[in-house]
Amino acid sequence: MTQQNSGDSLTPVERWLLLTGNRSTVITLVLFCIFVVTGVLVQTGIVYVGPGSSLQSTLSGGVFSGLLTLITVALSINQLVLSRVFGSPNELSDQLDGNLQFRENVEDLAGVDVSPNDPGSFLALIADELEARAAKLDRHISESDQSFDADFSAFSRELVQYADHLGDAEGSDNTLEVLYISLGIEYADHIDTTRKLQRRHGDQLSEAAFDHLDAILELLKSVAVVRQFFKTLAIQQDLAELSRRLVYSGVVAVLLTYYLSGVYTASSSLPTTLSAGTMPLVITVATPLLLSPLVVLVSYLLRAATVALYTTSVGSFVPPEEKIETA
Repeated sequence: MTQQNSGDSLTPVERWLLLTGNRSTVITLVLFCIFVVTGVLVQTGIVYVGPGSSLQSTLSGGVFSGLLTLITVALSINQLVLSRVFGSPNELSDQLDGNLQFRENVEDLAGVDVSPNDPGSFLALIADELEARAAKLDRHISESDQSFDADFSAFSRELVQYADHLGDAEGSDNTLEVLYISLGIEYADHIDTTRKLQRRHGDQLSEAAFDHLDAILELLKSVAVVRQFFKTLAIQQDLAELSRRLVYSGVVAVLLTYYLSGVYTASSSLPTTLSAGTMPLVITVATPLLLSPLVVLVSYLLRAATVALYTTSVGSFVPPEEKIETA
């Protein structure tokens, strides 16, 4: 994949953890680390879980109420997602008309009857047409033998490289992967360069060259719009999956908390219903399960927040925080 902005502050590990990594894999890895750390702390005696431990009050108090709060968070997330998909017939009709109009604009530029309806192929269609228009523009400028030929040649080369990068979305069936490919501020830089060339040399260009330059501007604007739309789709899908996983893991954690609280008794002759030798293993295994709702919540919200950080702007005013390397 072509390297983009060198201003990215994310290392490959951070990029995988915050953006591209499968959430199930990330969650499993974090829970395994919690399992290992808990096992070490329990076995070394740093964390005491035997008779007289304060674990019972922790389970029945803070942990239990915290888990109930997380389940409430899941309900709130569900409401947020549903609020985006519900609407009156007029609202839904207007939204559909807007989507179709946007696709028709891209279809007219690309000269195709119908554009693909999956994100990866649609972005690849824009990339292919952007590359073709850049090549045609470069050819027209070269044939005209203008003094500004070097400026347009460099512009065309950069556009072809950018289009080749966007073309990596072809065949991808993951909306988030397509969104990740479109991250960065190249589209805004190219929009500014296109507008600058139009203002400086527009009256000196042939009609065909000017049309290609104008089409390039419209295609770059389409990239700006479509990546925001893909962001909406990706975050909605993530939030819907998050709420479902929070319910699953939350119910298991609440039940486990309830049963573990009953292991500790007030009887001096039988302080725990399980043997003292069994308790360390039980707590070591139970701790990751108890913390799984929190890990699920953090893993998904970190990705949503990271995506939002790098796709804040739609236009040519781009905050420095959006600079990211998508190599």
